[in-house]
Amino acid sequence: MNYIGIDLGTTNSVISTFDGEHTRVWKNKRDQSDVTPTAIYVDKRGRRLYGSDAYHKLAQEKQNTASLFKRFMGTLTKIDFAGETHTPEECSAEILRELFKNLPEEIRSSDDNAIVITVPAAFDQMQNAATLEAAQMAGLGSRVALMQEPVAAIMSIMKERQENGIFLIYDLGGGTLDIAIGESLEGKVNLLAHGGIAMCGGRDFDRVILNKKIIPWIREHYQVPADLTQEPSLRQALAVATYWGEMAKIELSVDGQTAIQGETPGFDSSGQEIYLDIPFTRQEFNDYIRPYVHESIEAAKETIHEAGLTTQDFDRIIFIGGPTNYKPLRDMVSQELGIPVSLEVNPMTAVSEGASIYAESIEWEKDGHERKSERGEVQSAADLGLTFVYVARTADTQARIAAHLVTPVTGYTFDVSTEDGSWRSGIVSLQEDSQVEVPLQKKGDNVFSVVVYDSQGQPVQLEHGRIVIVQTVATIGSIAASHSIGIEVKCSSESDDSTLDYLVREGDELPARGTKYFRAVETIRAQDDNSLNFKLWEGDIDTAVEDNRFIGCMTVSGHDFEFGMIMKGAQIVCDYVVSDSGSIELNLSVPSIDEEFCHKNYYSREEGAIDMARAGSQVAQDARDLLRRIKKIGRKLEGEARQQLKALSERVSQITLIDNIHFEPEDVKKASDDLLLLKRQVNVIKKKNRQVIRQYELQVLQEYYRTERQQWATEDETKEYGRLFSLAEKAKGKHDAAFENILEQIRYLNYRVGCHNPRFISSWFINRYMKAKYLPEYTEQAGKLIERGIAILNDASRADELLKINHVLSQMCVHNGEDVPDVAANIIRG
Repeated sequence: MNYIGIDLGTTNSVISTFDGEHTRVWKNKRDQSDVTPTAIYVDKRGRRLYGSDAYHKLAQEKQNTASLFKRFMGTLTKIDFAGETHTPEECSAEILRELFKNLPEEIRSSDDNAIVITVPAAFDQMQNAATLEAAQMAGLGSRVALMQEPVAAIMSIMKERQENGIFLIYDLGGGTLDIAIGESLEGKVNLLAHGGIAMCGGRDFDRVILNKKIIPWIREHYQVPADLTQEPSLRQALAVATYWGEMAKIELSVDGQTAIQGETPGFDSSGQEIYLDIPFTRQEFNDYIRPYVHESIEAAKETIHEAGLTTQDFDRIIFIGGPTNYKPLRDMVSQELGIPVSLEVNPMTAVSEGASIYAESIEWEKDGHERKSERGEVQSAADLGLTFVYVARTADTQARIAAHLVTPVTGYTFDVSTEDGSWRSGIVSLQEDSQVEVPLQKKGDNVFSVVVYDSQGQPVQLEHGRIVIVQTVATIGSIAASHSIGIEVKCSSESDDSTLDYLVREGDELPARGTKYFRAVETIRAQDDNSLNFKLWEGDIDTAVEDNRFIGCMTVSGHDFEFGMIMKGAQIVCDYVVSDSGSIELNLSVPSIDEEFCHKNYYSREEGAIDMARAGSQVAQDARDLLRRIKKIGRKLEGEARQQLKALSERVSQITLIDNIHFEPEDVKKASDDLLLLKRQVNVIKKKNRQVIRQYELQVLQEYYRTERQQWATEDETKEYGRLFSLAEKAKGKHDAAFENILEQIRYLNYRVGCHNPRFISSWFINRYMKAKYLPEYTEQAGKLIERGIAILNDASRADELLKINHVLSQMCVHNGEDVPDVAANIIRG
């Protein structure tokens, strides 16, 4: 089998193979380089160029060139170039096909290829799914698996040095930062923890050079508008200027100073051609990237802290990725963390080489592409009940073969020899747990022959007398999950509040598998349009599910089965697997109708994907919502917690500016990722101050009841308020979501009681439904209902009619700012 590893990078990609003993990086046939720039160019005749040929066209013809599309994998963002529109996955598929051309024809045409494509640990589920989709588009076959880049880097590191110890992997690529902690012990590697930043890499360094050095210089020397992006020719000039800035950045790796020089296609308002000639020093560049490096160091410290380690526990830092070729960056990181630098691997090719090594460790013939077992077993003589058990895979130079017998035998012996006869164990008495140490003389397959002799010294007929032990570069022990992944469930069949039922928690060992049991909260009949919705989220916030990253929805609708019905309360069995790379496989069955829904994949990442070219206003609105929540929480807290919230609010305020139309999709993606991180930090503060916040929230609801609802409540409703307030008092000290669930019930009761009050009904209509946005198919109908509502607004005797209008309009509204119905989770634990 051909073991192939692919590092599909943001700016550069690499392909390698592993033959069981050695790795080989296959050079680009166009320029004999180990790396292939991740770029596509289309010339005037429609001819496509890739790699360095395409990359160098960025300076002259950016409009005909595609690059950096990995940053948008898993989103709906389109890549427009040369009059074409493609998805990031389609562009990535082209690069994969081009990389494959670097391989010899014997491998390209083989049906026996096994391929591992690496993804950043910071990638979410949608990005992982998109990468597999790109591999399918590229026609790479069914033997394709994903692996986190830090794990691949560890495999490459172990190829060079197999010493025991703990090391930090600092993997800074063109688009992402991965931080990983690896432990090597007797050739077995454990990935203890990892973290990182999804939008932090060499591309960000290029952008800061443009914004802080090049654009100010252009404004000083040429007559240009305040916003250079308003004119197409100037936008093109900036694209070219970014290229020249990157060239200068590379020169600073070896020189203390250089110049950003080159022609651009831009002209200022006086008609003068814009030519760059900008002095640029290493010190300036260091100052520009320092905030990014500091952010990366903080990410490393956080990962170290979460692993329960200190910097003194580490032997070395392994640097991976093109930007780490810059020595001042390595020095900053090493000095700040106090961990020595190691340069034992090629930062540009280590991930690809490690991926090819990892490909050999996968059991490709099994579903799910699980890792091969480290334990081997051969049933050698059924009549004797004889089985040989052995270490099938090890990085050690020795292994052990042990004999197991169902019943004892007398006078029997055995010996073990290498297949080529170069080593022999000698005669060993055959007893229960007899053991032989065998030498492993080479990397890869070491083949041994076993011969068993009876009490007369005659060979015994064996069904299997051949044992293969693989000496590996390294074996992977445990891999920690980089994200928590959960299914949204309603807290109860009567509650609108929801929480997460986790499939895997961040830091849990992968692969993870198990079974979850749920129950339907509504009836689904065969051939119905209704469906059971399994909403998947990535994150650790279980009391405000929407603050996590929505990664898709798995549904079972009435159209998915022909007969019967899934009754309310029916049990749904969910079998799941979370692979080494964090990818999810879910299979459902409903015992009550004897149906299994595993013949197709119901999970759809598209439902959670976002077009970053159009999402700026939504991200800004989410940031404004978070600001309001921070302000609300801040009123309840004092001291350090309030100061922490103030600092967070300043960062969130910057994200509210992202709805400006001139922001690039990259800016929006970065803002979206930052906002998710800030939501997590706010949630941490809330948890630390849970008691104070809950007491405040309860007091506010109690006061609202006394002043606004008590006079309208019926006797039964008054008793219900008393019961819920009592339950809330008891639940406020618990660490689960019971308190929040009770408050949700109180708020719903507030609404029900408010519906007795004509003033409340009118206010609800005016402030909510007269201002709401409606789904396109309901726009006309909603307009007529609003006209009817306005006509009876001031007639208290018709309050019940207005209330019915409110209820109908609530079903027609746009939810969450999207022009699609809000698909609600409609399952509970069970």
